Amino acid sequence: MPRPAPILAPAVRSYRGAITRPERWADWVPRAGDILVCTPPKCGTTWTQTMLAMLVHGGADLPQKLPFLSPWVDADLGVPSSEVAAALAAQPGRRVVKTHTPTDGFPIWEGVTVVAVYRHPLDVFLSLHKHTANRAKPEPDDPMAQPVSQAVRAYVQDPPTGTDFDRDKLAILVAHYEKTVLCGRLPDLKVFHYSDMIRDGRKTVRALATAVGIDADDELVETVAKATAFGAMKAKAADFAPVGGTGFWKSDETFFDSATSGKWEGQLCHEELAMYDAQLAELIPDTKARDWLEHGGGPAALL
Repeated sequence: MPRPAPILAPAVRSYRGAITRPERWADWVPRAGDILVCTPPKCGTTWTQTMLAMLVHGGADLPQKLPFLSPWVDADLGVPSSEVAAALAAQPGRRVVKTHTPTDGFPIWEGVTVVAVYRHPLDVFLSLHKHTANRAKPEPDDPMAQPVSQAVRAYVQDPPTGTDFDRDKLAILVAHYEKTVLCGRLPDLKVFHYSDMIRDGRKTVRALATAVGIDADDELVETVAKATAFGAMKAKAADFAPVGGTGFWKSDETFFDSATSGKWEGQLCHEELAMYDAQLAELIPDTKARDWLEHGGGPAALL
């Protein structure tokens, strides 16, 4: 029987929202070698999970649809956490799971690799706006259901409260970055930026394999890169999109929007951009940290 990964440090904070349930962490029993994809929403979570799952399983043919193989461990999506834990326990070898919770919201486990991915906050905003429009039954009070000019003000200016972790807000995205990357809680954290990843799919697959300790040959890298290209994943959206095939989305394919960076350019007016710049500078005073969150490490980041 696989050995549970020992806890090196407990969680120091609970994050709760409409879907996020911190008590669900207690049911999952990690093993040494497991991989936890830890990202804010719309930062390439599903793409990263898929690449890692294919690397772990040695090819593009996964044994289950991604949401079942690689579940969102602390989210209540209608399946009891005990069932999610039992399904994970039945998987042999390494598992890949996901969370949108910052690293201070779950324990540090020995031998569990945490992979964090970030994206320009305004690209996140526009992706979230389209994401909300694609929901079959959006919440009527969700600011993201409003026109872009109204939604961006709520996204940039609204402060978080104690139980709204799942609301789409700049402050929550920044808090994730601070409590995961800037605080240094996990010295061996593997950090990626979406804009670096989309430059070259093969380099991204290779970098992810290296980060999690998988010896992937050129053939496996090529296979995974082709299978996780934007068009390939969009064509099989029901296999990869969270709750795909259930009617939750108007279109599973639309869950995969564009796989681009800089989509906010030309979409927001000067006043809106100035408002965003001022708020981000207040939330992240350090210029280098702010620049990385927006733009990543540049062309050499995955070398």
